[in-house]
Amino acid sequence: MINSDPCIEEFITPPSDSFALPQRVLLADDDPDMRRLLEISLRNAGYVVFVAADGHELVRLAQEHIPHLVMVDLIMPRMDGYEAIRQMRNDTRISRIPMLILTGRKQPDEVVIGFETGADDYIAKPFAIAEVLARVRSHLRRAARQPLVNPLSGLPGGAPIAQELSLRLARHEPLAVLHVDIDNFKTFNDTYGFSRGDRAILLVATLLQAAIAAHGNSSDYIGHIGGDDFVLLTTPDRIDAICTAVVQSFDRDVRQFYPTEDLQRGYTTGIDRFGVLRRFKLLTLSIGGTTNLHRTFPDIEEMARVAGEMKDYAKLQPGSSYAIDQRSVSLPLQRDRWQNSGRQMLVASADGSLRTLLESTLQHAGLQVRTAGSAEELEQRLAHTAPQGIVADAQFGALLAAEHIQATTRQARPPFVLVLTYSAAESTTVMPGYEVLQMPLPLADVVTRIEQLLQQAVV
Repeated sequence: MINSDPCIEEFITPPSDSFALPQRVLLADDDPDMRRLLEISLRNAGYVVFVAADGHELVRLAQEHIPHLVMVDLIMPRMDGYEAIRQMRNDTRISRIPMLILTGRKQPDEVVIGFETGADDYIAKPFAIAEVLARVRSHLRRAARQPLVNPLSGLPGGAPIAQELSLRLARHEPLAVLHVDIDNFKTFNDTYGFSRGDRAILLVATLLQAAIAAHGNSSDYIGHIGGDDFVLLTTPDRIDAICTAVVQSFDRDVRQFYPTEDLQRGYTTGIDRFGVLRRFKLLTLSIGGTTNLHRTFPDIEEMARVAGEMKDYAKLQPGSSYAIDQRSVSLPLQRDRWQNSGRQMLVASADGSLRTLLESTLQHAGLQVRTAGSAEELEQRLAHTAPQGIVADAQFGALLAAEHIQATTRQARPPFVLVLTYSAAESTTVMPGYEVLQMPLPLADVVTRIEQLLQQAVV
């Protein structure tokens, strides 16, 4: 067991997924202007938005983030919208989410094919933003009225979980919330197929039920948030026994899903989110939890957020583990003190997935983060903020010239620049004097180097 205290709070960040609001919308369109327009409109409407430029990236992000709704352009490179919808409908984790077609085509046959492929609705371009938002709200409301159990596990899903947590929180009785997540699941799913991935998910559901039967209360509650994420509601006195049983049983039973040679090696080989061949560790389990023993939570969103924070911290530990929050409401977060001291970073990349990943990782390390996805955004960020450092990919090239940065920011001491490259050839294009990290590298190594550069910047 790992208890949260001031020494580890620097690693904590809000989770990217939760069994509470806001809802997640995944948008795919190869037109950058269209993507940006819809992304801004959806974010302003209160949704968490993920964007993809082609069907291949769309399917990957859908499997990774389990959105509540998908918007798909039909004509895209690498994989068109038709094939992307087919693949998502064949994945039990995301098969029931609403899928809306974005199309500029007027031929009825093409729209019909979209519906036959599995789309729920279509939006013709050009469109009015008000109509798009109305359709999104309508489909999300309709989805919320569908059967409230997960089709794979048979466990209650998001809305029932939120209702149950609200009831228990309102009683002001001892309450513990555990957020359970499988580590390295996407690579496992890609390597061994959806069927074996579903079996791994069902294993977790079975182990949670067994742990409650052996160590929990008769009133304990298990919910399936979606994908490989679960939530468990129990009492604080049962946490250690339940988590220990689940973690130990998972490490023992998950071995059945691997060939002997992979077990002997201790890793599998697969393609990461950047298309790079890498080695991945075997499946492990991370559990994060919080209780109302040391603080009063104002709402279920806050309690879910803290449980997610601890799940993310548990993921930093080797192997399967669990981490339980022990902070009181009066204890300030370490990352807040860092942010107030001006530890600010700017992430510059045209790759939306890379921006999201780096932003989340650096916030996880307690840094204040701004992002730029274009030359115009980069100039605006430099003109209106004072970052201590910039993390960018090599594609930004001459925009990262030292004299350009100094002229734009007018800072007494210009920020350091760390460039992430993906080949030796890319590394040779980096401006002299800038730091270079050639990927793939563990994200922990990237954060460590940034911390070193930040320390040097204040000397």
